[in-house]
Amino acid sequence: MMAGMDKSIEELLLAKDKRRDLRVQRSERGCITLSFNLNIPGLPKSNESFHAFFSACLIELKNYLLSHRIVINNETVHCETDTAGDFFLAEIVDPDLTAIQIKNLCETFETNHPIGRLLDVDVVDEKGEPVSSGKAKTCFFCNNAPAIYCMRKQAHDYAAMRMKIELEISKYQDSRKKERVCKQLAILATQSLLHEVALAPKPGLVDRFDEGSHTDMDFSTFLNSTAALSVSFQKIADFGYDFSGADLKEAMPKLRLIGLDIEADMFAETNGVNTHKGAIFLLGFSIFVSAHLLSEDTFTNEKFVSLIQNMNGDLVARELGKKLYLGKETHGEVCYRRFGKKGQGIRGEIQAGMPCVFQKALPVLHEQFDTEEILNDKILNKGLTRALLAIISENDDSNILYRKGEDVLEKLKSRASACLQKCKSEGFEKSYKALIEFCKEERISPGGSADLLAVSYFMYSVNRQLVSNDLN
Repeated sequence: MMAGMDKSIEELLLAKDKRRDLRVQRSERGCITLSFNLNIPGLPKSNESFHAFFSACLIELKNYLLSHRIVINNETVHCETDTAGDFFLAEIVDPDLTAIQIKNLCETFETNHPIGRLLDVDVVDEKGEPVSSGKAKTCFFCNNAPAIYCMRKQAHDYAAMRMKIELEISKYQDSRKKERVCKQLAILATQSLLHEVALAPKPGLVDRFDEGSHTDMDFSTFLNSTAALSVSFQKIADFGYDFSGADLKEAMPKLRLIGLDIEADMFAETNGVNTHKGAIFLLGFSIFVSAHLLSEDTFTNEKFVSLIQNMNGDLVARELGKKLYLGKETHGEVCYRRFGKKGQGIRGEIQAGMPCVFQKALPVLHEQFDTEEILNDKILNKGLTRALLAIISENDDSNILYRKGEDVLEKLKSRASACLQKCKSEGFEKSYKALIEFCKEERISPGGSADLLAVSYFMYSVNRQLVSNDLN
């Protein structure tokens, strides 16, 4: 045991000697050099957790230096992990700042970092002299005495110090993961709305070239609305990621409140036109549940559907079976009263776990996109068009039920189904054009299906970018 310890110490000293020699070699070139390592007590100096933390902080340090126009000479970079831990060394390219100015900036970087006392950024000037700011770091463990004093006095137990360091690094990495995941979810939600409205041509719907069956909205209306919504998507993601209640139903009041705020933002940007009310409802739940599952590293489509169903319970009976609003009935209440189950709209869809998304659209998107490395405009247009047809052929769209009734809805669904069957034949274009003409003649717009398409692409993207590629 003692022999093994002596060997580890010997290897540690050799590694430190190697670092000193590297610094001397750099100083002979007459350049300012910068090195970075972690202050880790005891052995080993590096493990999987420490290395991941070091790598993350190194990226932050490089960006910080670049923001101050301090450029690393990449041809001189030395970066390795040895017995002394993780280590980075490089020369600075033609600095406009002096070595002491660079050192002071590095001190600021350490001070402002959430656990900067674990970071050690050293600067050596053109003459090979280490630059000191003259400031003593406070001990990470006791947060009282200078770190060098506690180290020399061996004032704290190594095992306890390492346990605290591991805990703080874990908290820091968790916070970075949350930031990455929630930001990406907000980006994917925004992308899904943009790709839906840009898809062209579409039957009865607004696209980048046509207003469809609408007279009160166009492509720019949807762009303005999406911009307004994008600001709040990360709020939903943050809420879902942090939610720790035993039952997700407890989150419903706050989730509704966020949704109402987003609706108000939408109407303010569109001068009262309803571009995305259904999408806010569906995407709000989807972002929240996705963030919650990703925070626990337990995301699967099956778990997502189960949580959506449990959260909403008997949503249709609660919100359409009784009047929530005084005065005139809402469109949803009218449809439910007239058509029963068929008139449940998006509430029925989400109560059932979004079958149009998971059973109809997602299989199409996987078939069209999974083998493609890059989803360019042509590939997206083809795949999203087919997914939209799959949704329209199945969805009892309350937009159409309310305005045109059951017969027209069934004709639309039948035509969309027939068109979908011809996707791989020469007759597709003719059939699709006929479907578009049918919507124009009837002045119908399957807006509920468009919302479900956006959610479908969002769910596909979550699986592709945050689950399959393990980017969370």
